[in-house]
Amino acid sequence: MNSLERVKAVLAGQIPDRVPVCLHNFMLAAREAGIAMEKYRTDPEAIARAHLDAVDKYGYDCILIDTDTTMLAEAMGATSECAPNEPGRIVAPAIRSLREVDRLKVVDPESEGRIPALLEAVRLIAKQVGKEVAIRGNADQAAFDLACMVRGIEDFLMELASDSENPAIGRLLEICYQSHLAVHRALARAGAHFTSLGDSLAGPDVVSPGMFAQWARPYEARLVKELAGEGIFTVIHICGDTSRILGYLSAYDFCGFELDYKTDAARAKSSVGAGHVLFGNIDPSGVIARGTPAMVREKTRQLFALWKPGGLFVLNAGCAIPANTPEENIRALIATAHEEGAYE
Repeated sequence: MNSLERVKAVLAGQIPDRVPVCLHNFMLAAREAGIAMEKYRTDPEAIARAHLDAVDKYGYDCILIDTDTTMLAEAMGATSECAPNEPGRIVAPAIRSLREVDRLKVVDPESEGRIPALLEAVRLIAKQVGKEVAIRGNADQAAFDLACMVRGIEDFLMELASDSENPAIGRLLEICYQSHLAVHRALARAGAHFTSLGDSLAGPDVVSPGMFAQWARPYEARLVKELAGEGIFTVIHICGDTSRILGYLSAYDFCGFELDYKTDAARAKSSVGAGHVLFGNIDPSGVIARGTPAMVREKTRQLFALWKPGGLFVLNAGCAIPANTPEENIRALIATAHEEGAYE
């Protein structure tokens, strides 16, 4: 199997020759390519070069093309800042009251904000390696996360708690959902073999499982179902410890979950991992960035013991790999997969 065939087998629920590796490494790839983050975020040729150089250097199976967590909110009117060589962060929402929701519109990913740069980067990478290496296009933030950024995180969470019957909340979430869905579709048209998303503000480290079930879960489940109907496999990432919502996630249509290292790995495998693809979940900072190669190997072996049986597993970090990660630690992760990831 080549890398693309290996990943496609997992996404189809089949057993590959070995566990494939997907690196959430956009910050590291940019640094190693000598590309400032400010340039990487906006220049499709820089994005493509960073990831093509990285996959050529390390030989992993799946390129995760990401820019940061602000791309879609920016396109909807939020304001972001980017410190030198750091990903962007939202500093001002697009609307300052729910009364302003109706002036928002669904984003056109082909023409608005920085999204066209991401799409062009996918096209460039697909042209170079799209028949050999899997391409995972990250569609940025899902409806709940995006609504928080567009409205303002604290204000929106307060409104959910104190003004939950306000119909503007539903309208905001729907506009965010449709904008997010449009990016998935555009990524697939551009050449991504599958897509992914973040919804970390919906996780138990931020809101209660009850609030997740009421406000985030319906949009995630709907997205997975709608994309599956169009032949698009997607992966959901929620930062932090998602152990308390694994039961909700288990009910989704077939998809993938990139789980943070804080999530109980054994519990994840026996619940959501029984019928969905698991991505992760090595600690990106404490192990991959700051650990030793021996530690990386040992943590990878421990995860293999839990998640390798039965397939439905793609090795990755549990979240974005820091820019200062040593090369030898990345090589240790991939070497362990090559040496011990084979299926009998």
